[in-house]
Amino acid sequence: MPGLGLGDPPDEPRAPVPVHYQISITGRQAGFFFLLLLGALGLSFFFGMRTGAAARKGPGGAAAVLASASDIPVPTLAPSEEKRPEAALGIRPEERRAAAAEEKEAREARDAKKAAEAAPTPVPPTPVPPTPTAAPAPTRRPSPAPTAPKGPFYVQVLATKNAAAADELAKRLKSEGFAADVAVISGKPGWFRVHVGPFKERAKAETLAKKIKATDKQIKNVPLVVP
Repeated sequence: MPGLGLGDPPDEPRAPVPVHYQISITGRQAGFFFLLLLGALGLSFFFGMRTGAAARKGPGGAAAVLASASDIPVPTLAPSEEKRPEAALGIRPEERRAAAAEEKEAREARDAKKAAEAAPTPVPPTPVPPTPTAAPAPTRRPSPAPTAPKGPFYVQVLATKNAAAADELAKRLKSEGFAADVAVISGKPGWFRVHVGPFKERAKAETLAKKIKATDKQIKNVPLVVP
């Protein structure tokens, strides 16, 4: 019945209405947040620099800086663990010496290469030509003395191609007391000579040539002495 509410359906649960939130930021608020972010980054950088400097000084300093910056306890290494011997690291002394020797050789090779590259390139010296030596003067051999022609010697009064003139001069010399004669000159065909002789000694022939010149006035020159 409607009056009793028996005919109404039961009330169904309603779905929750979604709620939307909207945040609005003004320009001044944005600038404030930006400055706040820069300040946080600056503090982080500052503490990072201090931590790095303390770490370079030693493990104790780094632990102290971390402990002062934070309330969290920082574990520290025991003195026996800070410097472990090489034997604990598995490095043998001979391996360490070999590695040191190899590193030394490599360093020396690099230094030698740099020194060779930095050194100026040597310029080869200019070859000096050998000094020419004067050639020895040729030894002059004394020229052999001309050998004196051997006799017999003749006094040649005339040499001509005219046979009649040669005969006429020979007759005149005979008339003057000289044993003149006409002969053919060897090697010269058609030439004749009028001579007086022979004489074994040249001096006698020269004396006779002067005598013939002085006796016969028609002879202009002194007759020749020929072998």
